[in-house]
Amino acid sequence: MAKRKQRADWGTITKVGTNKWRLRYWANGSDGYKRRSKTVYGTRKDAGDALAALRVEHSQDAPVPTVGMCWARWYLPDAQRRVDDGELARQSLERYQSTWRAHIEPRWASTPVDQVRPLAVQQWLLTLKRNAANNCIQLMRQIIEYSVKFEHIPSNPMNVKYSLPARSTTNTQEDGVWSPDELVEVWRACANTPLEAVVLLCGFGSCRVGEALGARSSDVTRKDVDGMIVACVRIDSQIDARGREVDATKNKWSTRTIVIAGNPAIRLLEIAAKKDGYLAEDERGGSMTQDYARIAFKSLLARANVPIHTLRALRSTWATIARWTLRIPSWHIEPMMGHVGDGVTGRHYDRPEEDEFAAVLADAWRERGFV
Repeated sequence: MAKRKQRADWGTITKVGTNKWRLRYWANGSDGYKRRSKTVYGTRKDAGDALAALRVEHSQDAPVPTVGMCWARWYLPDAQRRVDDGELARQSLERYQSTWRAHIEPRWASTPVDQVRPLAVQQWLLTLKRNAANNCIQLMRQIIEYSVKFEHIPSNPMNVKYSLPARSTTNTQEDGVWSPDELVEVWRACANTPLEAVVLLCGFGSCRVGEALGARSSDVTRKDVDGMIVACVRIDSQIDARGREVDATKNKWSTRTIVIAGNPAIRLLEIAAKKDGYLAEDERGGSMTQDYARIAFKSLLARANVPIHTLRALRSTWATIARWTLRIPSWHIEPMMGHVGDGVTGRHYDRPEEDEFAAVLADAWRERGFV
């Protein structure tokens, strides 16, 4: 007997045997929005009732993008635009692309955004290392937020507070901070080595590691502020994680002049006077890679029996000392660190220059300088 197909108001019902019916309809699933089928048994009325129930469940379904489509269609072009506009560092985008390829794409690229379930996300995160998991949460949240914006889904499943994998108990480097006295010990441990300039630029001047490695002697100038010697260093490039010189900073607000006062300034000016290139050079006289700097830094601190934190903790130390020891107000600290200020004024109008930075730091160092 030939199969008989009957079209309902929504979907189709096909008789495929005695009291056996195949229902066909469109619906979302873990593999996207596509045509589905389901076999039911009973009378024609039973088949109609089953299709009606499916209609209640799926009649509002519509095609939704996958996580991979959100990445390629919206996130990546928007991120590239932000790089071109100076709002995002190119090496940051490269780091996001690496996180996508290594962790997110293999697991989630083909998954429709409405099928990203918090339980599955949590189980996946626990298979990663802690830093990778944290990076994935941040990137996934940004990628999926485009689907919320364009009303494919009502809310972002990555806004859930997820548990991260446990920290490694074998990592002796921590992102802590040094006290003022400990920072002086760090400086002494690295004195007369290629790392000395990095310690001065980061720990006494607020630089990021890549910014410090990219600073050249020609970027350094001297100022005398009411008898206080100040070293001013123009920051407009950096050495990225791969050891390449990048003719740009993390973002447009990071391009700035940093200032160092007192004895650290005098020493940085001495180092700059003896150099004809990078302030921090490797053994060949070229730019020092971040990996080289981190390894050498840890070795020098261990040899001097100084508390060990990560190299990037020098910048956090500067911010802490600037606020609590030098008592510099936060509205000065933020632009000194290359952060955008709060609100419309900070984002579009506030453009302090090196003279203002130098005056603020010189006054604070004159009152509360610790070396």
